[in-house]
Amino acid sequence: MFGGTKDEDEGLPGPVVLSLVLLGAMFGMAAPADGGWWPAPAALVALAVQAVHCLPWTTRLRGAWTPAAQLLLAPWSGVPGFAAASVLLLVRRPVRWVLFALVVAGAAVLAGDTGHLAANGASNALAQGLTVYALTRLFHLYAELHAARDQLAAAQVTQERRRAARELHAAIGVPLAAVLRLAADGDAAAVAATARRAAARVRATPEPPRPADPPDGPTPAPVLPVLIAVHLGYLAAGLALLADLDLAPLHLAVAIGALTVVTGLQVHHSLPRPPGVHPPGYRWTWALQCALAVAVLFGPAGPHPQLLAFAAASALVLLPPAAGWPAFGAAVLAAGTVSGTAAVDVVTIALVYYGLTLLTTLVHRVREAHRALAELAVARERRRIARDVHDLLGSGLTAVAVTAELALREPAAEHLPQAAALAERTLAELRAIPADHTELDLDRELASTKALLAAAGIDLRLTGTPGTTPAEARPLLAAVLREGVTNLLRHSRATHCTLTLHPEGLHLTNNHPHPGPHHPGNGTPNLTARAGAFGASLTTGPTPPDHWTLDLKVRGAAHRPSRA
Repeated sequence: MFGGTKDEDEGLPGPVVLSLVLLGAMFGMAAPADGGWWPAPAALVALAVQAVHCLPWTTRLRGAWTPAAQLLLAPWSGVPGFAAASVLLLVRRPVRWVLFALVVAGAAVLAGDTGHLAANGASNALAQGLTVYALTRLFHLYAELHAARDQLAAAQVTQERRRAARELHAAIGVPLAAVLRLAADGDAAAVAATARRAAARVRATPEPPRPADPPDGPTPAPVLPVLIAVHLGYLAAGLALLADLDLAPLHLAVAIGALTVVTGLQVHHSLPRPPGVHPPGYRWTWALQCALAVAVLFGPAGPHPQLLAFAAASALVLLPPAAGWPAFGAAVLAAGTVSGTAAVDVVTIALVYYGLTLLTTLVHRVREAHRALAELAVARERRRIARDVHDLLGSGLTAVAVTAELALREPAAEHLPQAAALAERTLAELRAIPADHTELDLDRELASTKALLAAAGIDLRLTGTPGTTPAEARPLLAAVLREGVTNLLRHSRATHCTLTLHPEGLHLTNNHPHPGPHHPGNGTPNLTARAGAFGASLTTGPTPPDHWTLDLKVRGAAHRPSRA
């Protein structure tokens, strides 16, 4: 489901930790409000049903019966917020929000007929329902993004190939079409000139533009409104509880002020931010939050210990794990000195806000990983296309130009039809390059080499056949042979050359070195990169007394199919 544990390798929580955070928060919600920490049987059943609705790998267990069961359990489970969350998760819009409001209203009725109890029941159902919904949606979104980490890269590569196809057609396809028309008209000079200009354009290597930023993945849209609503729900529940404590006016005002400030600071700490970005002045705001929480918790007739829970949640959100978890444990122990229920509340509320913040951060990080992966894939594809254009089209156009120039010198020979045939071959390769289908055939390349060298008056001494070479290396051998012959025609005045095909690769030598000074382009580096990707080695350069040699060795390489 999650496609590996890459995030765990990067020090980020994996799916198991995320599941425990989600289940821990829901377990705390299911705990009885009147004391104790273990949920009642009906609450345990409601918790199990809610787990089916929340965890990504329980999809097959869901059905019409699960939300119905959750709604039926709401009056007895004591956790109507689970039913509210299930409605949001499983019912389609806009009906789900209407049903959600009805469940919250029903929770107010179930809580009691007094204003304080009804408000507390409604606010708890609202906060719990929205919290479980947001945690589940973010958990699923993280799982979907993690599982589909290669899809965005593939989409960006497809877009890049379409762009390259358009640009190649304009830059090379149009001149090749012109070459075919001119060859049909018998204009060898124009064919040669057009092919030379196109070849020069191909062999130039302008810096490619920076890959466009890929579109953002799904945005965790529910985070901000749900965070605000959950904070307001807990604030309303705290105010309702304070109203029931019959505090003196001064104590009540202080408690309300502390509750409001601590809740506001929690909003400040929990707002969605990019990974690694902390809220302004978070050290001071967290210290103030802790001081107020502890002071009110141990004050006379203090309010609900959710203030300490907010401080514990902020510790998990703001501090490194080595400091955050001990601070969280200290807050739980401090609440435990008041009551077991207080400790459970601290655990529940802290896990809720930690889970929301953690999942938001993970979604951001997975999205950034997708962005980087897409940019890397596009850059790799651009290098591949540029290499193929240079090696295949540049060599093909040079061969067209050389053959057309031969037609000018020997009008009676069949050089011009051969130039047209080479142009058609190059045009076919042009169409195949963006789709990554340009795998050369060594037999055809050898036949073309013989014809080109014979037309140029260069004697070819051939030893071996394509069948003597490793089958998986033949596309690479064909690319090396094409570039070597093209360089021979472009840069030397050789009268003969020797080509040896053998089980270890090929060896090409001509009897005239490149005239100096020669400034090599990208042909040899491209071929070296091809050979290196295959696990082979390529060497080229002058050899005494006056020869130029190109040698490719594939023996001992990790042979595998390699697109040349």
